[in-house]
Amino acid sequence: MRDLALHQITMTQGGPAGLVRFAAKADLKTICLFTETPLKDDGQQMFDTVNPSEKATFQRLLADYGVSIVNAEYFPVMPGTDVSRYRPALELAAELGAKRAVTHIHETDPARVSDQLGALCEMARDLNLEIGLEFTGFAKGCDSLEKTVKLHQAINQPNLKIAIDALHLFRTGGTLDELKAVDPDSIGYAQICDGPHFRKSDDYVEEAMNRMIPGDGMFPLRALIGLLGAHVDLDVEVPHCAPSPYFDAESWALQAIAASKALLT
Repeated sequence: MRDLALHQITMTQGGPAGLVRFAAKADLKTICLFTETPLKDDGQQMFDTVNPSEKATFQRLLADYGVSIVNAEYFPVMPGTDVSRYRPALELAAELGAKRAVTHIHETDPARVSDQLGALCEMARDLNLEIGLEFTGFAKGCDSLEKTVKLHQAINQPNLKIAIDALHLFRTGGTLDELKAVDPDSIGYAQICDGPHFRKSDDYVEEAMNRMIPGDGMFPLRALIGLLGAHVDLDVEVPHCAPSPYFDAESWALQAIAASKALLT
């Protein structure tokens, strides 16, 4: 069976350190976590990040539990922001052994997208990191699989790889036939989750943060996974952020992992 990685937003309890311990308990060897995070409207961090001052402690934690990092987030290309500001968080990700860093493209000026994404790839390459280019309906500079493929070809950086998130693929009107036409070697990782319908939308943030357990919705996940090469990292990204006094984060994550494993058998 292919390995699965557990994304931090699937199991936020305990932050990055809690994620490492939980992944090991769930018999997973890889995770996706934050060394850089988006900010809320009030300026607070949206997700817990690895504290740079605790780098050595976190390295020992990863080694002790036999867990490694597939994806480090979150390094978007934004209007008015120079990607050079991400260097410390990228360096931390590299020092923790991450395979790649994830970006979304919110900048809409083509010249600036090319300049900033190219610079991000070069900075990551110096650190032996891939860049995962993930499209979403609410990142207007790259909001479809078609645009992602064109941008990937235009940037032409060897460490730039395309990401296929099931929710983003189907919410932006993408299809499996469209995915079949993509060069398999250009895809670096995919994120597994489910959804209730195929309605195209560019405003589905609430749904993105409250996804369905794989197999409980309508997405053709087995067929999607079947189109991905064996080199593609699979990431269980099934957040549930709706407040409830009865919600058990660990139980939810275990359900998401079990359902994702069932897709692979």
